[in-house]
Amino acid sequence: MPESTFNHPLFGPVRFRTASKLKWIRGDSISFVSGFDEADIVPLKIPQLAGIDGANNGHLRFHKRGHAQLLRSFEEIAQHGLLHHIKTCAGTLSKRLRKPVGGGLSKLPSNHAFGIAIDLNSDDGSMGGSVAPVAPIFQANGFLWGKSFNDPMHFEVNTFVSAGALAAEGAEAVQPQFIACGQKVHNRGAPPEAFLTELVEWGRGADDEVFERNDVFDIYSSVVSQLGPWRGELHRRAVMLEVLRVLAGFESSWKWDAGRDVTNPSSGTPCTEEAGILQCSGNSMAFSPHLRQLLVDAGGDGTCESFIRTTKSNHRFALEYCARLIRVTTKHHGPIKNGHIHSWLRRDAVDEFMRYLGHD
Repeated sequence: MPESTFNHPLFGPVRFRTASKLKWIRGDSISFVSGFDEADIVPLKIPQLAGIDGANNGHLRFHKRGHAQLLRSFEEIAQHGLLHHIKTCAGTLSKRLRKPVGGGLSKLPSNHAFGIAIDLNSDDGSMGGSVAPVAPIFQANGFLWGKSFNDPMHFEVNTFVSAGALAAEGAEAVQPQFIACGQKVHNRGAPPEAFLTELVEWGRGADDEVFERNDVFDIYSSVVSQLGPWRGELHRRAVMLEVLRVLAGFESSWKWDAGRDVTNPSSGTPCTEEAGILQCSGNSMAFSPHLRQLLVDAGGDGTCESFIRTTKSNHRFALEYCARLIRVTTKHHGPIKNGHIHSWLRRDAVDEFMRYLGHD
């Protein structure tokens, strides 16, 4: 049966295995081998959930270090008269692999397996979007809202907060979700939150192979001094997101529909014209046949003209294409080739991306 190690942002290295004997299966059941004590997931009673469908009359299992902040969240929801927004509860503990919203395979354990996540209003027709009025309360108590990765039913512990700290802090203003990731890039300003949200959503659903090790001098080789050493698959995903965050700032100031670089005298043909937020050009498809196939799979006809149109209109394609391109060459983008992005890459942004990527 497949077995792997996951470097969890809250618990550190955790060894686990899946139930399947031969291959990885989306959402497969898992068991922990080492690094995580399941005895820390213990029962608690949330009085406010009594009578809520799926909540087992308020009796749930949750990691003991998160009890205080979960209880505090529901207490404040009730105090603010917002409890009526919670219609159903899909539970907390589920020992399984992540199930990305996009339907792809993930080889990472869900945070439900660690007993630090809860799903609310999953059957409201908007994947839990109706819980929006209570989200700021969860966020103020150390939870991350799944809306940032297109899973609004989902709340999970982002930082453990003790009962004493909650009592001392009281009800404070909610901090923005993106802090480290929202840092400015050179003279381009700060990335829009909408861009960061789409970036995280893509990163959660992208195939594992986009981030796996290879024998080419690629983007990971280029930025290892700034962001390495690599600490596993989740860390490599987060590093890629940080590279794309900074590169998009340099190339277009985060404009999805950016056109050609008018200062480049060689970009006057469809195949040399830069396009989109990451300013890739159609001639870059020559670096790998897989890149042209990616365009075709996205609905293009394989020509440079369709590359320009698709890159500007299909955000997921733009991110995926650039990520795969910089895995085979670091010479297509001047800011990478000339080392301009490197001093703007942030380890704290990578850590923040890891927290956002490690959810389900």
